[in-house]
Amino acid sequence: MDKILTVFTVSFLVFGLSIAGCSQKSPSSSEAIEAAKAMETVEKKVDYLIGQAKVFYNSEEFQQAIDIGQYILSSLDKDSEQAKSLLQKAKEALSAKAQEAVGAATEDAKSKLGSFGQ
Repeated sequence: MDKILTVFTVSFLVFGLSIAGCSQKSPSSSEAIEAAKAMETVEKKVDYLIGQAKVFYNSEEFQQAIDIGQYILSSLDKDSEQAKSLLQKAKEALSAKAQEAVGAATEDAKSKLGSFGQ
């Protein structure tokens, strides 16, 4: 009976932790910046924020990555090559994504207008 109770308890805890882990949202750029402010050195802050910016970039949250890159360059390390590079890539990706959206909207409007009056 004790074995069954132990197995049940462990299973319940593992299940609960996996559900809790799945429901956590990613922090925003402002939350990441606030977390970095508590770190001891500028180097640790920059390293942490570069990592967070990469996560945002890889999940196509380009504006969040841009915000972090700009913060690093304006408030922590104006010479950070990593921040400059990431900022440039994120701006280019955001611009490309916006152009894709405009192109798709234009094509959609053309197709709707093309069939107008037929």
